[in-house]
Amino acid sequence: MIKRGPVDMLVLALGEPTFDGSILRELKRQSANGVIRVLDAMILFKAPDGKCWSVDIEDLPASDLEALSFIPMESRGLFDSEDAETLWEGMVPDSAVIALAIEHAWAVDLVNALDAAGVEVAMNVRIPAVVVDEAFAGLEAEA
Repeated sequence: MIKRGPVDMLVLALGEPTFDGSILRELKRQSANGVIRVLDAMILFKAPDGKCWSVDIEDLPASDLEALSFIPMESRGLFDSEDAETLWEGMVPDSAVIALAIEHAWAVDLVNALDAAGVEVAMNVRIPAVVVDEAFAGLEAEA
């Protein structure tokens, strides 16, 4: 019996970083509904001169830290300095990225049911949402 679902690492690129809270609200909503668990987050910046720095969740002001309370303390720290270095290499100057480790909590019961039925997952492929939208648009155009 598994205890955790599969985890995706999402890297959200922000050319001109502006944070209006909408991303946090949706992550919190999905977490509260048991669809996902946000296991960790990392916020990285690259200045116009190429200087790189990160913001540690624990270093945020109390009000901001409260907004991230849906990220469990015990799973914070999954991202490390090697992850940051890898992401900084691909960043353009004057940009920011948010890296998220998101567990698919919904999958735990399904995988346990499959296992109990003697079923093995033979392949798992993630199709990006943009590609799915394009495929459905193509179907609609053909209809």
